[in-house]
Amino acid sequence: MSNLSSNTELYKSDEEESEEKMLRILGRIFHTQLLLGTLHYHNTREKMMNMINQNLIFKCTAEQILKVATDNKINWVKGSDDPTPYDTYKKEMNNRLAEILSE
Repeated sequence: MSNLSSNTELYKSDEEESEEKMLRILGRIFHTQLLLGTLHYHNTREKMMNMINQNLIFKCTAEQILKVATDNKINWVKGSDDPTPYDTYKKEMNNRLAEILSE
């Protein structure tokens, strides 16, 4: 393996790091909203983006969040008493978020 290929494997691009940071922060925000029982109040694009951008350390666009939701990249915390398989739950939550942000 050449030095160039090993270096590219070791280091993530700024874009990848930024996306990972956004995913971690979104996961925390949605976890908090689920615990508080308030996530369902943010049922329009405007309400969702206001809630998200009030909580983010850095601002992101609806299009950025829509992309990661559509790609099923956001990890959601699921209650232990929910019998739904996690993959199904995650897909449903990401689909609903994408639906809201597409409005």
